[in-house]
Amino acid sequence: MRKKGFYVMLSAVCIIGTLMLQGCGGDSSPGYQEDDMAYVQDSTEDAVHTLQVGGQYRIVSPMMELKDAVVSTLGDNYWPDALLTDEELAERTGISSNMYETYMAEYQHSEAGIDMMILVEAKEDSVKDVEKYLNDYRELLLRIYEKQPQNKAKVFASRIETIQNYVCYVQLGADISSLESQGEDGMVAHCQQENEKALEIIEKKIVSRQAE
Repeated sequence: MRKKGFYVMLSAVCIIGTLMLQGCGGDSSPGYQEDDMAYVQDSTEDAVHTLQVGGQYRIVSPMMELKDAVVSTLGDNYWPDALLTDEELAERTGISSNMYETYMAEYQHSEAGIDMMILVEAKEDSVKDVEKYLNDYRELLLRIYEKQPQNKAKVFASRIETIQNYVCYVQLGADISSLESQGEDGMVAHCQQENEKALEIIEKKIVSRQAE
């Protein structure tokens, strides 16, 4: 079942260096294999953009069921629209491919947007490491957005939960501009509700999947 943990931050120097790569392109490496990757390169109309310049991919892992459940629950309030490749995930968070079986990581592809959902099916001996890296990443974002009320509220309201061996980072909320007049508490409360909705449906899907 779910458990929440917050850990000591990694060195800021190490993580800031990786975050600086977030908007930069990289080698899109088209030779991905469906049996060991969360995405395959795809140029069809339904493909989703990655943060890599010119990169388009579609989700092929079982994570698609979890994402679809969250999207069905939140509707237009699910804003992440850019996939992170395994290299981008490692650059941002430090979570490398040897720590998980599969993953899904999406981020809002706009300069100002920070809505995000990262789902990692961690290997049994890497669950704690994945939790730690995601908590460190969250702490870094809290510092970065300290002076931006809406973004700060979204990060503060974000949730990192472990459901069996799935480590989930949800940082959702969509448009909270109309809530800014209510102050940080109002914005945080709204985002917490959206994150809880997402986690509830994710847990339901994971538990039912394991029961099959």
